[in-house]
Amino acid sequence: MDIESYKAIAKWAPELDGVFTLPDLRVALNQNAEPTLYRAVAALVAESVLIKVKRGIYATPEASLATISSRIDPLAYISTGTVLADKAVIGSIPARRVQAVKVGRPRVFRCELGTIEHLSVDPRLYFGFTAVSAMRVAVPEKAFLDVCYFNYRGRFFSFDPVSDVNLERLDFDVVERFLEAYDPRFVTFFKRHWRRP
Repeated sequence: MDIESYKAIAKWAPELDGVFTLPDLRVALNQNAEPTLYRAVAALVAESVLIKVKRGIYATPEASLATISSRIDPLAYISTGTVLADKAVIGSIPARRVQAVKVGRPRVFRCELGTIEHLSVDPRLYFGFTAVSAMRVAVPEKAFLDVCYFNYRGRFFSFDPVSDVNLERLDFDVVERFLEAYDPRFVTFFKRHWRRP
C-alpha cells in the first residue's frame, strides 16, 4: 500500500465526511495526470481504503449512506423509513439501505456499504425538507407522506405503513397542510387508511 495515499485519504476524510469525488481525490492525492490518478484510486479501492460507489464517487468504509446519497445528488432529500426510524416513528429498518426523494429519473446505487435508492416525485411534491449537515432531510410528516404516496403507487416497504407507524409522534396539522399539494385521488386513499390520532 502507498502509505502517502493512505495518509492523504485519512487527512481529508473528516472534512468530506468520508465521501470523495474524482476532483476531491485529485486534490487530496496531488495527482494532476489522469492515468496516475486512476492508478492511485484503483490501488486504494483494491486495498479497501476506498469503496467505489459509482463512477466518480468513492467512500471510506466508515461513510454513511445518507452522506453518499447527498453527494451523488445534492438535491435528493433523505426520506421515507430512513427518517421515520431515526425519529422513532417506526421501529428499525434495514441498516444498509437509505431512500431519498428527488425530481427526475429514479435510480438505485449499490455498493459494499449498502443500497441507496433515489425515488422520483413530481416537482409540486418536492418540499417538506430541511438542511441538516449539508444534506436535505425530510421532516417526519413529509417522510410519512412520502411513504404513503409511494405505497399508493404500489411500492412496498420493510414495514407496514398502516400498522407500524406511530401516528402520535407526527404533527397532523402539518400532515394535513402538506396534503393540500397532493392529487385528490391520493388524498382520498390517504384518508381511507390513516386518521388523525
